[in-house]
Amino acid sequence: MNWDTFLNQLQAWLESRKLLIHEARWVVGVSGGPDSTLLLHALKALSEREGLRWKLHVAHFHHGLRGAEADADAEFVSQLADELGLPFHAERADIRAAAEREGGSTEEVARRRRYDFLERVALKTGSELVAVAHHADDHAETVLHRICRGTGLRGLAGIRDVRPIQPDSHVLLVRPFLSQRRATIEELCVARGLTLRIDSTNSSPEFTRGRIRNLIMPLLAEQLNPNVTEALLRLAEHARLLGTYLEDAAARTFDSLVISQRPRHIVLNTRAMLGKQRIIQAEVVRRAISLVLGGEQDLSFGHIEAVLRLADDPASGKEVHVPGPVVVRKQYDRLEFRPLNDEEPPAELGTVFVACPGHTSLPVLGLTLTAEICPVDPAMLEGLCHNTNPREEWLDYERIRPPLLVRGRREGDRFHPLGTPGSKTISDFFGEQKIDPRVRARTGILCDQQGPLWVMPLRIDERAKLSVTTRKALRLVLAPHSPRPPNSA
Repeated sequence: MNWDTFLNQLQAWLESRKLLIHEARWVVGVSGGPDSTLLLHALKALSEREGLRWKLHVAHFHHGLRGAEADADAEFVSQLADELGLPFHAERADIRAAAEREGGSTEEVARRRRYDFLERVALKTGSELVAVAHHADDHAETVLHRICRGTGLRGLAGIRDVRPIQPDSHVLLVRPFLSQRRATIEELCVARGLTLRIDSTNSSPEFTRGRIRNLIMPLLAEQLNPNVTEALLRLAEHARLLGTYLEDAAARTFDSLVISQRPRHIVLNTRAMLGKQRIIQAEVVRRAISLVLGGEQDLSFGHIEAVLRLADDPASGKEVHVPGPVVVRKQYDRLEFRPLNDEEPPAELGTVFVACPGHTSLPVLGLTLTAEICPVDPAMLEGLCHNTNPREEWLDYERIRPPLLVRGRREGDRFHPLGTPGSKTISDFFGEQKIDPRVRARTGILCDQQGPLWVMPLRIDERAKLSVTTRKALRLVLAPHSPRPPNSA
C-alpha cells in the first residue's frame, strides 16, 4: 500500500465516525514504536493535505519499567515532536511500585495510569480527541486473551474504535488504525524511512501480551489456521453486532424491572428479572453496573454469573462484589447495585413529640406528620375503615394515651398488627413484610404511653382501630417534609 492510499483510508475512517473536524485539537499517544510514530506522521500529513488545521499534541508516558531503554524512548519522542514542530508532554511513573500498592497486574496498572495521563493532557490543552495506535493484530490478540480469561459476549467484541477515555469524560479515545494490519504499518514505516524505537518487552514472555503475540498466535497460525487473526477479527465483529442488538433489548427490559433508581444506586425486581431469558438477564446486570459506575466496566462472564446466581438464591441478605468496585446485594425480591464505599449510615432517629393537633416535622425521615382530631359519624365508619392511602391512618382517639411521640425501633418493641391474630415483635413483622434492613433503620414508630401505635406507614396497632363505638378519631397524614408545614400561611 502506498502512502496516499493509506491516508485516503485514514480520512475515510475518520469521516465515517464524524471525526474529520476542522481545527480539532488532538493528543497523540506516542511511544516511539512503529505504530504510534506512523500514527503521528499520518495525522499531521492528513491535516496538512486537507487543510484541516489540526492542533496536535505529542504525549509520552514513561512507565519506569525498562531503565535506560525507556529513558532513550522518551528522549526520542521529545526530539520527534521538536522536529515536527509539535508541543510535547511527558510523565514518568513507577508502575511496579504502583501495582504493589494498588493490586492488579503490572499491565493493568500501566494501562490505567497511561490513560489517566492522556486525559489530563487533553484537559490541559483543551483537546477532545486522544489518538492511540492499536491496530488489527492488537485487536485479535485482545479477543484471544479475553477468550482465555473466560469472557462473555461483550468481551468477544474486543477493542472499541471510539469511546470515552474514562467514564463520564467528554474526551474521546480514538483508534484510527484498528482496521490496519501490523505488517502494513511496518512496511509503510520502512517505505517512509522513519526512524523508530523498538520496545524489547514486545518480544519478552514476561508480560501476557508478549506471550500471546510471540508464542500463542504463531502456534495457532502454524498448527490450526494460517488466518487465525482474520478469524478472530470476524468473531469480534459478529459479537459486536449481536451485542448491540442484545444491549438494545436489555435496555427496553431494564426499565420494566427498575424498582428505584437514583445516582449510583439501582434496585431491580429480582423475581421479574429471573423470568427473562438468561442472556437478557446478563445484559440487564451489566447495564445496572455500568449505570452505577457512570461508564462501562471490564466484566468477565464469571462476574455476571456470580450476580445471576445471587439473584437466583432464595436466601436474603447475601451480596457479591464485582470490579468497579460495585456491591450487588439480594434482599428478598430486590437486587440492589451500589458502589462499595458509597453507603451512608442511617441518620439516628431521636424522639420527637407530636403536636396533636398540629404539624410535626420529621426531617430525618424526610416527612411531616399532621395530626387532626375529628368527630366521627357512624355513617362515616365504613369509608374510613376502607381507606387505601398508606400514608393516612384513622385511629380511635379515645383508645389512645397521649402524649404521642415518634422514635426509631427499639430492641424488643412489640405491637399487634391490624388484622393479625396476636402480637409480635416489630422485628418479626419487618421480616414477614420483607422490609430491607436499611429501610427498617429509617422507619418511624408512632407511640403513646402504652407503646407502638403505628409502624409508619406500614400498619397500625389493633388496639387503636376504629369501631362501631368510635365517636372521636385521630386522623394522621404523612407528607414529604417541607420547611413550611402544610397549610401554613
